[in-house]
Amino acid sequence: MSQTNIADTSAGKRVMWTYMLTGLGIFFLMVLVGIAMRAAQAGWIGIDPGTFYSLLSLHGIGMITAMAIAGLGILWYFVSRYTPLNQGVAFLAYGFFLAGVASVIISVIPGHYGALWTALYPLPFTGTYWPNWATGAWLIGNSLVMIGFMIWCAQILGALLARFGGVRGILAIDYVFKNREFTQSGKEPPPPEMFAAAITAIDGFIGGTAGLLVVVALIVHWIDPSVAIDPLWAKNLIYQFGHTFANLTMYMAVAGVYVGLPMCTKRAYHTSIPLAIAWWGTLTFVIIAYFHHLYMDFAQLQFVQYVGEISSYLAAIPVVVVTVFGGVMLVHRSGMKWSVGSMFLFAGMIGWVVGGLGAVLDATIPINIELHNTLWVPAHFHTYLLEGVLLFIMGWAFVNLEQRAGSASSLLTRWLIGTGMFGGGALFLLPFYIAGADGVPRRYATEPTPGPYYAGVATVGAAILLLGFLLAIIEAVRLARSKNTSVAA
Repeated sequence: MSQTNIADTSAGKRVMWTYMLTGLGIFFLMVLVGIAMRAAQAGWIGIDPGTFYSLLSLHGIGMITAMAIAGLGILWYFVSRYTPLNQGVAFLAYGFFLAGVASVIISVIPGHYGALWTALYPLPFTGTYWPNWATGAWLIGNSLVMIGFMIWCAQILGALLARFGGVRGILAIDYVFKNREFTQSGKEPPPPEMFAAAITAIDGFIGGTAGLLVVVALIVHWIDPSVAIDPLWAKNLIYQFGHTFANLTMYMAVAGVYVGLPMCTKRAYHTSIPLAIAWWGTLTFVIIAYFHHLYMDFAQLQFVQYVGEISSYLAAIPVVVVTVFGGVMLVHRSGMKWSVGSMFLFAGMIGWVVGGLGAVLDATIPINIELHNTLWVPAHFHTYLLEGVLLFIMGWAFVNLEQRAGSASSLLTRWLIGTGMFGGGALFLLPFYIAGADGVPRRYATEPTPGPYYAGVATVGAAILLLGFLLAIIEAVRLARSKNTSVAA
């Protein structure tokens, strides 16, 4: 799509920054909670098991929701540059997000809900140490977040279908199968970031429907315990939504690479046939790869277990390979000057690949038997969240600030931020992988040996990462206060 067709609206930026700052703010609080839990597992501070599992419930869902809110803001802005969007609808969805987050916090802080984000039936209702109302507040909070997400998906999907000529247009079907005719007609396929928006909206709507269906069923059971729910049905729907929602955070944020890196390298990131086909693969595989969470549910139909493994492999290949390869080629010999923004965007691709490889290993059935209930699992999803999604979001934010300020951060500042974010991140994540490979179980308030030792090392790494994050915030504020606004982001 020609850059001359891009509308750079203040409304779009207002929505983007509101969502991004809210998401990063929630994320920062969840980092503090995570550090406290790792310190408790190391034996450095005392947190009773009930409180630990309540904090673990908040931390898990909070981290994902925070990154989703930030990523959705970025995508909303990108779409608004190509087609008009109603700002009121964006803030309506935002209101549901905030209401949902508030309800979840209430369920955890005063309510002590502790059945984690999975809320696997009948666990939230049977043998609990928290009051019944806390379970209800948790479920209602989750439903509000899902409603906000589906409002966002509906608005974005409707706008994209109208702007790019229906499903064939937004998925570039004619561009792929009738390329010569398509090109000769003077048409252009959607830009790369629009694929991320479209797949997020389509798969998000599917996952949101599954999530709302099961959460409403759980709320009905909460109101009337005589209403029975099939546990395997509930587990399938919970993981279909949860896995899809968590994975989509990566695809929301990677749109920042498609737009941000070209701004840094002064090169265009064009849509290609491999890129379009790769996104078709993502569209398909993300919504069915969740079966790898249910390998140990032997009542599950056996063929879907193979679907889960195959889809997990296929979902990891297309966009990661095409996007990362394209990103590297964009930077290669471009003469790009490194800044905090470009550094974050480039390093985020590395974290995305490392976390993805860890996930694929865990999705391999013979390996999954040994690793899935160990710290290997939080190792890989912390990797793609902290060193992938977070870096994409912060990279896009910094590119905007640097472009507006007309200057980059000093070499010393970049080294300090990089040492904290990357060095501290590596020191935090590596003990997860080692402990997981050593069989240390996940979701334990008190870990068996050698878990406490690795938890201590990880706590030190997390503290260093936090310092890097704080330095990045300070630098972002400095850039934001710069008086040079001659270059618009």
